[in-house]
Amino acid sequence: MTSRRKFMAMSAAAVAGTLLAGGSASADDELEFPYNVAFTKKHQGHWEGKAGSHVPEIEVTDTEIIITTPHPMSESHYIVRHTLVDSKGNPIGAHTFAPTDKYAVSRYPRPSKGKKFYATSFCNLHDLWVEKFKI
Repeated sequence: MTSRRKFMAMSAAAVAGTLLAGGSASADDELEFPYNVAFTKKHQGHWEGKAGSHVPEIEVTDTEIIITTPHPMSESHYIVRHTLVDSKGNPIGAHTFAPTDKYAVSRYPRPSKGKKFYATSFCNLHDLWVEKFKI
C-alpha cells in the first residue's frame, strides 16, 4: 500500500461490502451488521451525537444518485470516502476525497428503480456511517 490514506479508503469500501453482504435479513427486512463497527442514525454507538454531520444524505434524481455528507473538510478531520452499494453489498460506485476538498459530495448514475441501496460515508476520525434508501 502506497499510503495510509489509500489504505483507509480501500478498507472502508471493503468493510461496507463485507458487512452488508454478510448480514442477514431481520423481521423488518434490514440487513444486520455489528454495531460499533458501522454506525447509523438509529445506532450511533460510542459516537452518539455525531450522526448529523456523518450520516450520508441521499438525493435521487431522474438520472443520478447524489450522496452528500454535511461534514467540514480539514487536514485533520474529513470524510475520506463515499461508497454506494446495492442490497446484497455489491458496489455500484465509490469516491475518495482529499482533506482539501471543499465538500463531501459524490454522484453516481441512477440504477433501475425498485431496489434497496446503502450509502456509506467514512470519516477519518469517526468511522463508517451507513444510510439505507429505496428508489
